[in-house]
Order: sequence, then C-alpha cells, then structure tokens
Amino acid sequence: MKSNNSFRIFVRLLKAQTFNYITDPINIILGFVLTTVTMLCWVAFKPHNVESGLLADSFVLASAIGISSIRNSQYNLNLTLANWRETRFVRNLLTTPISKKTLYTSILCFNWIVNIIVTILLISLAMLFNSQRQVITNVEWVPFFIGFILNILLSNVIALFLSTTFKNKEYVLIISLCSYFGPMYLLGLGIPWNVVGQIPSINILTYFAPHRYTIHLMQAAWVGSASNMAFPGVDSNTWLGIHGFGYGGMGWWLPALISLLWILVFISLFYLRLKNNYQFGTRKYSKYKGVKKHINNIELIKKTNSIDELKELISIAGLEYKKVKTKSPQKVKLNSNKKRGKD
Repeated sequence: MKSNNSFRIFVRLLKAQTFNYITDPINIILGFVLTTVTMLCWVAFKPHNVESGLLADSFVLASAIGISSIRNSQYNLNLTLANWRETRFVRNLLTTPISKKTLYTSILCFNWIVNIIVTILLISLAMLFNSQRQVITNVEWVPFFIGFILNILLSNVIALFLSTTFKNKEYVLIISLCSYFGPMYLLGLGIPWNVVGQIPSINILTYFAPHRYTIHLMQAAWVGSASNMAFPGVDSNTWLGIHGFGYGGMGWWLPALISLLWILVFISLFYLRLKNNYQFGTRKYSKYKGVKKHINNIELIKKTNSIDELKELISIAGLEYKKVKTKSPQKVKLNSNKKRGKD
C-alpha cells in the first residue's frame, strides 16, 4: 500500500511539473525553440565560403543538444524549485508523510525526461538534412552518451547548489541564464567554435567554465575525434589546428575526468550548504532523543510570520495544540472576594 501511494504521488508531481512547463512560454522558447532555430539556421543556411570563417561546425547538432540540456537541466530546475519555494509547496509537502526522496526524485526524473524528449526532437529535425545524415555515421556513441550524461548531471548539481545558496529567486535565475547563454555563444552554437576557438584569450578563458569539458566531449565524439580530441577540418597552422579542442592530444577520458571533478566539487558544496541550512539554529536540541523526527517542524514553526501561517502549518502537519484558557480579571476578583467573605 505504501509503495502504491508513493507511486501515485510521484505521478501527480510529474503531472504538476508538466503543466508548469508547457504553460510557461519562456520554458518553451529558451528550452527548445531558441536552440532549435539556431541549429536549423546553421544547418540549412550556412555559407559555403570556408574562407569567411562562418562555416558551421560539423558538430553543430551535438552543440545544440548540449546547450539545450544546460538550459533544461539547470535553469528549469532552479525555476521549479524557486516557484515551489515561493508558493510554499515544498514546505507544505515536507510537513506531510510524503518522502523527501519521492519529491526530489520526481523533480529530477521530470528534468531528465524533458532532456531526452528535446534531444530526440533535435536529432529528428536535423536528420531532415542530408549533410547531418552523413555526419551521424561518424559518431562515437559511447563517449557521446558519457558526455551527455555528465552534462546533465553537472547542470543538475549546479542548480541544486544555487538553489540552496541564494534565497533570492532573481539571483538564482540570473546566474542560471548566464550559465546558459555563455556556453551557447562561446562553446559552439550561437557562434561556431571554429571562430571563437581561434581567439586564444577566449579559448583559455573558457577553461574556467565547467560546461566546456562536457560540451567538447560531446562535440569531439560527434565527429569521430574523441580518441585524440583533435579539431576536424581546420588549417594545421591555426590555433585550433595545433591545439585541437585543447587537451594536449589526450583522449576523451581527460575531459570526462575533469567533468567528474567539477560534479564532485558542486556536490560537496551543495552538501555543505544543505547541512548548514538544516543544522543552523538546531544544535541546542541535539541532546534530546528523537529530535531528528521533529526538527523540520520546529524550523518551519520558527519561520512563520503570522498566526494564520502558524495555523495553516499546524493543520497541514497534523500537529496537536490546546488553547490555554485563562481566567478573566473580573472572575479572579470575584473569586477572591468570595474567599474573603467566607473568612
């Protein structure tokens, strides 16, 4: 029975997130339309003059998949958490018997489902063009899928870290948008990497961007150069011709390893922030047994700002309380007079 209830709650949470996603035009535009239109423009209307430097990279589809994954895995996740925190949806759910695992698993599962659907749609649209059908025959699928998974995981843990670090919704969304538009224009979709990567200062600067390593892994695997991370189709005397994707001729294991390190860094930061937010102000209760069971309700009660909020919290959490009846001053005075008369 318990497992059935958890599954029904899980499905309802997925439905709620689906409704929020499809009713928000910004989600559709930034999460799918913008990257799709940009990709189609490069694939369908790319100039044929190689000397102009504006020829689209052969891995533009991989770039579109990676950038859209960043948008859906980071910005959308932060937006969902921020909206649910503003409406106190998460707070109210956590005061019920619903498992926290069920709640957060549903959020992450919905996020992954959206990424998979958008990826399938991007590949389907790109396959309408003969040039892309030829490119896909060279894809090294194992490193590509590893890069795809690492890219989503990295975006998810960055989103969780931001949502626990900043209470202000605007700050979180601004940083998430910068993390989306930065890779879009500097890592091979908005502006081809064969243009941006030829500028040494920008090339070096992007080493500090966590998503560089996952995106480059996907791009190199898409054009079949994951074994040495070489950049295809450029003059060997140029910056990209000499340095390739910038990993010293090492294989795809190097950007994959660096991506894992970035993921571990943000997981550690997220854990520390979560631990600090949860334990702050509750250490004085640590000597009491069973405090972990009620510590969440204690913190929620402390954060209420009015009697109505407290009553709402009490009704949702199922807490019991008794009104303290006090005698009015007149009754107290009468009682005292009676006692004096008897005396």
